[in-house]
Amino acid sequence: MIDMGHGEYILDRGKELELQLTAPITVVASGEYIDSLKASAGANWISDANFIAVDPGDTIPEAEVNTSGIIVFEVDPTVPRSMERIRKLHAIRPGMPQIVAMKNVDLKLVRTLVREGVADVVELPFAAEEILQTVVAVLETKGHPAEQEVELAPVIAVTRAVGGSGATTIASHLAASLADDDARPRVCIFDLDIQSGRLAEVLGITPRRTLSDLLEAGKRIDASLMQSVAERHASGVSVIAAPGEIIPIEAVKAEDLARILEIARNEYDYVVLDLPSNLTNWTLNVLSKADSVVMVVEQTLASLRQARRRLDLFKNLGLDHRLISIVVNKTERKLFSAISLGDVEKALGRPVTAGIALDSATLASAQDQGVLARSIKRKSAFVSDLDGLAETIAAAVEGAHR
Repeated sequence: MIDMGHGEYILDRGKELELQLTAPITVVASGEYIDSLKASAGANWISDANFIAVDPGDTIPEAEVNTSGIIVFEVDPTVPRSMERIRKLHAIRPGMPQIVAMKNVDLKLVRTLVREGVADVVELPFAAEEILQTVVAVLETKGHPAEQEVELAPVIAVTRAVGGSGATTIASHLAASLADDDARPRVCIFDLDIQSGRLAEVLGITPRRTLSDLLEAGKRIDASLMQSVAERHASGVSVIAAPGEIIPIEAVKAEDLARILEIARNEYDYVVLDLPSNLTNWTLNVLSKADSVVMVVEQTLASLRQARRRLDLFKNLGLDHRLISIVVNKTERKLFSAISLGDVEKALGRPVTAGIALDSATLASAQDQGVLARSIKRKSAFVSDLDGLAETIAAAVEGAHR
């Protein structure tokens, strides 16, 4: 029960809110939540709202949306049709502020929803005061567009010490592991190995369009073109395939690629890049701007020698060493090996972030079928190691963006 002073505050803010709204508030939720909100303390200010009692997976009536100034609606992240409400509402009323209501709100899910275009999130069951404060904050922010900065998705660049180290396999499975989350983040992977890229082949995709279409668009590129080029994989990952024909690696202009990646960072929650072995001006430019760099190495002298040379180059270019994760691929669970993970750390002068288990049989079967290893043997050591790497990378970039 709130005291009189607090009730007067809510009433005053409610009157202030009425002056800012050019159309009513619409609240869409299960009947039990709406009944609870109407009966709650301090709900007088919202009594004139348009209440629609429907289950979280049901379609919101379009006619009701068209008369709304701001909408508060229930979403169940475990129900795809419920999450689809966000995109459908944007299509119907692009400029209308959306406030999502859900149970068990967590930071990662909120970040995903904000990138989807949601203005804010409130918790279920409803509290009249929380809705009031959220609606006022959203309207105040809407009134100052310059303050609304969309947080761009982090870029995770996967590079290799030498060719044939399995970097494409790591990149594709890393992207899938990032997408395999309750928050359903949108993940896009780019095959930037423009001369030898095999990502589409590894994933069993026959792309209709490729990276070439984006590069050729130049300044005309937009989100719609990117969505038309991206191929949706069964894992939920969007794939931008390497060109079907071999093109000179110097043909890529850094400014064109930067424009493409900026659009991708606005459209997705994670952007994963599978880079070529060649170090060019544009690949170094990409690495310098990445939020995380995954360097894939093997337990061989040739791989470690090249990895060390690249690390030295990155240092000379001013790349923050804290952004680089050393990932040792094809590790074997042997008591004694010629080069241990400890030896790798000594040779590179850096800690190993993760070792990825060798599982040739599962990977061979997966590639033959054009699927990911998790579809063949989800509990394999390889899949477990990749999931662990994804958690580590996600936590690092999340922390850097806070």
